[in-house]
Amino acid sequence: MLLALTLLAAPLLGQGGAQQVDISPGPFSPARFGEVPDFSFTERSGATVTRADLAGKPWIAVPFYVRCMGPCPGLTGELRARVYEQLADTGVRIVSFSIDPRFDDPRTLAEYAARFTVAGERWLFLTGDEDEVRDFVRDGLKMAVAFDPEVEDPGRAITHSTRLPVIDPEGRIAGWYECALGAPEDVEAGLTRLVARARALDGRGVVDSVLPAVNASLNALAALLLVAGLLAIKGGARARHEHLMKAAFAVSAAFLACYLYYHFAVVPLAGGPTRYAADGWRKALYLVLLGSHTVLAAVNLPMVLRTLFLAHRQDWERHKRWARWTFPVWLYVSVTGVLVYVVLYHLNPAA
Repeated sequence: MLLALTLLAAPLLGQGGAQQVDISPGPFSPARFGEVPDFSFTERSGATVTRADLAGKPWIAVPFYVRCMGPCPGLTGELRARVYEQLADTGVRIVSFSIDPRFDDPRTLAEYAARFTVAGERWLFLTGDEDEVRDFVRDGLKMAVAFDPEVEDPGRAITHSTRLPVIDPEGRIAGWYECALGAPEDVEAGLTRLVARARALDGRGVVDSVLPAVNASLNALAALLLVAGLLAIKGGARARHEHLMKAAFAVSAAFLACYLYYHFAVVPLAGGPTRYAADGWRKALYLVLLGSHTVLAAVNLPMVLRTLFLAHRQDWERHKRWARWTFPVWLYVSVTGVLVYVVLYHLNPAA
């Protein structure tokens, strides 16, 4: 059954040819993949739920069935712990569609929801006519569903995709995100991107951070201070040189703090780092730029600290020897930090 589920994991998009389509876009991507059709199904409470009832807020669709002996229980548990809780401060709903409606009547769905301590209308469990539900999941949500009549065990007779779609407030599919099958790190990334996409579509919690621009500005300011400091010492203005280099260090330290905060606090909510989407020589040049910047940035900090320490000790001979190496590395890191920002956020085909 695992093999069957793996083969069914990709949505039925009909996207052939050599062109690759990112069906799991980042939180702020404008990409859409068609409208969800109208539907009318019965919720565990007995109420009728339609497409119009979900309009105005994003929602996450989940195919499942109560008797499933495959990924459904684990997926529901992960969604309960990782998605339902993280979306508590938003208007985002989770909507589970039973693809075994002959067994999954409203009472059965209510008992299933209670097992996972799900209450209220933030997570809906829907059932209805068997053909209508399966056609909706397959054709409306573009998710693979298959029923094998030769399998006697009802818990293994139905297979379905676990790549869950996020629906925007206008009822359009905004992407699919793998949340059950694959390597643990891939599932973790899928859940993270799912939450980030839903929060961004809701307009709450996740914001398009200005920190990359702030970090680039700090790098640019550090570069200017470094050049000014070099000119000062070349002109014999030692006191001015000292003040400028201390200012450059303070600005670089502020950059480091902002950089660490952005990558550890903001990037996870945004579904991962921004990727450079170009190919060929442009991608190669970008990787060289990014790689040299990253490696020299790691080397630069101890070099700067050593050079400043020697100045503090007034060990001018060794200070000058270290500065001859530290200055060009520091300046290169600052300038390339600005270039990485420009390429990634302004010259990126995906931007």
